[in-house]
Amino acid sequence: MHPNSKRTLCQLHRWGGLLLAALVIFYCLTGILLNHRAAFDYFTGKERTVVAVPVSDTTVLEGFLDGYKRQINRADDPEVIRIREDRSIEFLYGSHGKTTYIIHPAEGRMEIVEKRPQQPLTFLNDLHKAVKSSAAWIVLADLAAAVFIAVTVTGLLVARYRRVDYLLLLGGMLLLLAGAWMA
Repeated sequence: MHPNSKRTLCQLHRWGGLLLAALVIFYCLTGILLNHRAAFDYFTGKERTVVAVPVSDTTVLEGFLDGYKRQINRADDPEVIRIREDRSIEFLYGSHGKTTYIIHPAEGRMEIVEKRPQQPLTFLNDLHKAVKSSAAWIVLADLAAAVFIAVTVTGLLVARYRRVDYLLLLGGMLLLLAGAWMA
């Protein structure tokens, strides 16, 4: 390899690393948090307020549900019932609406939407997110993220910086902030 091309590659590596250092640390930290989201109550705070309301007859609701369950030919209750703006009714069954029945009563029409995982993409996505995976995989993912953070931080501490390097590091942090703002 020509000495100039080797130097150019080193410079590209250095500039790219400085520019992306903040993003690497951010993604590693959020990855560790997401691997353990149940421990953080799925990042939601809940405030429960109990208010007294008049006692209602539930036979109307049961009749409504029973009528539509007969129409879609299912005996089990849906996970979610959603009434849309166009007055259609969605019945979601299974995790994240694996099977969804969308009934348009005014039109006398029903749509059935069934979600099927596309392999190998679903498997790779679950593996990436450490979802539906073993505890060993989650530990390995956490360790890898910790190593990425350590390598990135030590690389930032060990390197000798010039003015352009500080600008690149600042640019990377600004990219991270801009991305967080756009999200």
